[in-house]
Amino acid sequence: LAPSGEKAVELVKAEMAAGRRVAAGFFDVKLEGGMDGLATIQAIKAMDKDLRCVVVTAYQDRSVEEIHRLFGEEFKDHWDFLNKPFTQGEIVQKARQMVGAWNRNLQLQMMNQQLVRSERLAGVGQVARGVGHEFGNILLRIVGKTDLALMESDADKIKEHLKVVMTAAERASVIVRNLQSFSRTEPHLQVASVNAPMDEALSLINHELTKSSIQLEKDFKPVHKVKIDTGTIGQVFLNLLINATHAMPKGGKLKVTIENAESSDKRPGVAIRVADAGVGIPAEVLPRIFEFAFTTKGDRGSGLGLSVSKEIVEAHAGQIHVKTEVGRGTEFTVWLPKSTES
Repeated sequence: LAPSGEKAVELVKAEMAAGRRVAAGFFDVKLEGGMDGLATIQAIKAMDKDLRCVVVTAYQDRSVEEIHRLFGEEFKDHWDFLNKPFTQGEIVQKARQMVGAWNRNLQLQMMNQQLVRSERLAGVGQVARGVGHEFGNILLRIVGKTDLALMESDADKIKEHLKVVMTAAERASVIVRNLQSFSRTEPHLQVASVNAPMDEALSLINHELTKSSIQLEKDFKPVHKVKIDTGTIGQVFLNLLINATHAMPKGGKLKVTIENAESSDKRPGVAIRVADAGVGIPAEVLPRIFEFAFTTKGDRGSGLGLSVSKEIVEAHAGQIHVKTEVGRGTEFTVWLPKSTES
C-alpha cells in the first residue's frame, strides 16, 4: 500500500533490492504528490516491464483508448481497467487473474531460456567432432615438435620447434575459450563489437570449412559498438555458419561481412551478413524457415536453429532477413542497433 506515486516507486525498489518482484498492482488515477497513477505505472514499468496493473478511477477522466496509447502496443495485455465503486470480490478476482498471468509469463520466459541454452549446446555439439579432429592435429604437432626439440642440439633449431609448439598450444587455448563462451548460460548484456563473437564462431567451425573445401572471405569494416549478450549473439552466428556449410556439401565460397547499416526502419546499427554459394532455399520452403521446429535436414537438424536465432536477435531489438536464389546461394543478414552507451 502506498499513498502516493513516489511511495509506490520506493516500495517496488525496496522489493527488488530484497530480491523480490511485484507481480501486479492497482493504481488509482488520482494520487497524492506529483505523480498520478498512470505516471507511476510508467515509472515502475521502466524498472520491471513484466508488471501487471489495473487502472482504478471514479472519474472516468482517462479513456481506455487514451491509456492504450500511453502504455503502447507492447503492454496492451499487461493492464486492466476498473471503475469505482467496486466490490471486494472484483478486486480479489482481478488480482488472481493478474498473478496467474504473471506466473504463466515467468514460466514461458524460463522455457524460452532453456530452449536457447539447449540449442546453444546443440550448436556446440555439431562442431564438437570437428573440434576433436583439430585437437588431434594440434596434439600431433605438439608431440612431434617436442620430440624433435628433445633430439636437437642446435639452439636455434630447438627454438623454431618450440615456436610451433607455442602456436599450436595457443590455438588449442582459443578453441577452449570459445567453447566456454558458447556454453555459458548466464545472459550478460555489454557494449561490445560484434567482431569477437563472429571470430569465435568461425574458429569453432574452422575444421568443417577445411574438410568441406569452403573458402572463407572476411570483410570486417570499422563499425559501431552494440549492446549484446555475446554468448547468445555468438550462438546466432554459429547457427548461420553451420547452415551455410550444410548448404555447400561440394565446397564453395563463404563470405562474412560486418559493416554499418541502417535497419529497415532507418535506425543506425550494424549489419552482419553470412553469404554462401550453396543450393539456395526453395520458394515453397522460404516462408517457413523461421518457424519453430521446422527443418528440411532430417536427422541432421532440430529445426530450432533459425527460430531461436530470430528470437535472440529480436530480443536485442534487432532484425534478421534472408535473400536466396536456388542454385546460387543464400545470404542471411543480422542487423543490431547501435549502442546509445559509450
